[in-house]
Amino acid sequence: TNTQSSPTIASDGAGGAIVTWNDLRSGTYDIYAQRVNAAGVPQWTADGVALCVAANNQYNPTIASDGVGGVIVTWYDFRSGNYDIYAQRVNAAGVAQWTTDGVALCAAANSQYLPTIVSDGAGGVIVTWYDFRSGTNYDIYAQRVNAAGVPQWTIDGVALCTAANKQLNPNIASDGSGGAIVTWQDARSGAYDIFTQRV
Repeated sequence: TNTQSSPTIASDGAGGAIVTWNDLRSGTYDIYAQRVNAAGVPQWTADGVALCVAANNQYNPTIASDGVGGVIVTWYDFRSGNYDIYAQRVNAAGVAQWTTDGVALCAAANSQYLPTIVSDGAGGVIVTWYDFRSGTNYDIYAQRVNAAGVPQWTIDGVALCTAANKQLNPNIASDGSGGAIVTWQDARSGAYDIFTQRV
């Protein structure tokens, strides 16, 4: 019922894929996922398994393989009354592996938005987002979380860019050696330019 939107997809490593999306079936947006095999047959619960049905809205999931048939999904989450960054791992059988409704990667002051995700090559992921914790400008932060759902870096993430004015819409790629390279649009000069940082 209601609306499902903003799907993202990752290989399941076995010829199929796992898809995650925003889901309004409950009347607020939640995060669901479904695995489909190479023949196009859904493998989990009809209409998908819930990854997060916490209070208020959860938006814009992105997804990366965990390297063993499952995935890790991240999204931004309004359960606390401002937007924070959460993640959940789901295995090949469609069973959530971490805390119910996901683990917090960033619950800093003010809001954090639009996380993107990449595998760290060791069963975990690196997630980046834009962040208003300063209360004056949007900055770029990142966090690594391991296969057990434990954040590996500074609480609430490490700063990749806190330059003047706004930094928005980061995207991320593996560096092939356990880290990542992040790029974003950056208004430090007064117009938007493209910057990048390796972590």
